[in-house]
Amino acid sequence: MKVFQYLKHVLFAVFVSVTMVVLGSGAVHADEIPDYRLQISPAKEDIGELKPGEVRTGKFKVQNTGSKQFEFKVGVSPYTVIDQHYTPDYNKNNQYTDIVNWVTFSQDSGTVSPNGEVEITYEIKVPTDVSAGGQYALLTAETVSDQNNTGGSGVVTVNRVGMILYSNVQGKTRKTGSIIENKVPSFLFNPPVSATSIVENTGNTHANAEYVLQVYPLFGNEEVYTNEENPMTLTILPETQRFNTVTWPNAPHLGIFRVKQTVTIFGETSVTEKVVFLCPIWFMFIVLAIIFCAIFWIVTRIRARKNR
Repeated sequence: MKVFQYLKHVLFAVFVSVTMVVLGSGAVHADEIPDYRLQISPAKEDIGELKPGEVRTGKFKVQNTGSKQFEFKVGVSPYTVIDQHYTPDYNKNNQYTDIVNWVTFSQDSGTVSPNGEVEITYEIKVPTDVSAGGQYALLTAETVSDQNNTGGSGVVTVNRVGMILYSNVQGKTRKTGSIIENKVPSFLFNPPVSATSIVENTGNTHANAEYVLQVYPLFGNEEVYTNEENPMTLTILPETQRFNTVTWPNAPHLGIFRVKQTVTIFGETSVTEKVVFLCPIWFMFIVLAIIFCAIFWIVTRIRARKNR
């Protein structure tokens, strides 16, 4: 019997070991590096003020974080947005995307090895008669691969990434804007606690809007949460409106707090502060049930006294 029990323990240990190995190998397989993974660095860059007639150069890196070598090509597209949620549009041209026609590259294509990178130099030749104001573009990199069965096309696009380029042509610029909306909800069934806003840029150059969220207990001035040291900052393009949400990520499910949001753009500041009730719907039903029972008990007692 002892030998049989010993064998059972050994077989169980072997089974556990094999299971762990299989699960471990599955995890490694799940984390395998893909064949083709393209990145561009930096993801965005503000090159500041451009002078009419100036030639400006800059650099970005095309990086391969995949497991196979691939070819790539670079290009430039206009950068605009189509709604308050800043859905990007890389096809629409307007007065703020003329820079697309001013950009050239040190090379239009290349090859990058796994864990390697290729540095690309871009050159911007600003016309002498250009109007003042913001100019925006997307510098792109696309992976391409040769295919034998493409019907004669020869090249298939695999992936595309881009770097947003912000700039401003020197001259008479308008730096005007307003805060259209600054809202904090009064009642929430579930976390997180969020404040929303809509900021409008009515000028002809981009600007940064700053968002600060502060949360206090109902009674007291000691902050429960704040992003004051690292406020959210978003770029607002000219002649656009931008909707934004700032969130207290680790809010509890139940509580009463004072929530304050401060939004700033072009020196204008809007402050909204409200008392926010965080109450799960199940808790509200419990409270209503208790109130109903209390009322029922009081009514029953009153009727009982009248009957006496």
